[in-house]
Amino acid sequence: MSEPQIQLLLAHHPDVKPAPSLTALKAKVEVVALPIPRSKLDYLESVDLFALLVDARSGISKEMIELWNHFQDRQFPRAMIVQGIEFSESDFDDIVLIGNRVLEQFATPYLVLHDDLGQPTALISLEDNLVHDYSGAEKNRFSADNELMDLIADFQEEYLQLYKELGEDGFFQGIFAIAIPIGSEKAFGIPELNMVIEALSKR
Repeated sequence: MSEPQIQLLLAHHPDVKPAPSLTALKAKVEVVALPIPRSKLDYLESVDLFALLVDARSGISKEMIELWNHFQDRQFPRAMIVQGIEFSESDFDDIVLIGNRVLEQFATPYLVLHDDLGQPTALISLEDNLVHDYSGAEKNRFSADNELMDLIADFQEEYLQLYKELGEDGFFQGIFAIAIPIGSEKAFGIPELNMVIEALSKR
């Protein structure tokens, strides 16, 4: 028996083109450009997951903040998806800091790892210390070494403390939000988002 399909609302700034990799999300995705008329918001509130697509090159607009507040007030499960970090001086951490300031405090299940040329090619899970490496043709997973674990220790402590305080189900209950980076050239972030979608479909 298949799991019920998640209804995902993906909102973005009109000047931002969603990354092609988003078509691989395992959900029924409705993509809308801002601003959304108030008359349409009631219809959109039938979704299971609200996601705000933020491009690292353009940041977070007033309209994006207003829409985020709408779904936060109603305690929808919500995620900030960050694209464009390959092409911007702002990286994922920079956008999360901005999001923490103008939207709400985010949990970051994954951090971005860069190669020797500074390009994002992998994610590290703060939950189990597994590196999801997308540098090759196939995704590769392996345990982080001690040096890398030392580098992420503060982020991991903050992440785990959030789950301890608000509960493992806090995201699914709309108590707190998550932020996840996705690649425009490498496929990182999409399989990780699909795991979130799969977990939500089982509730």
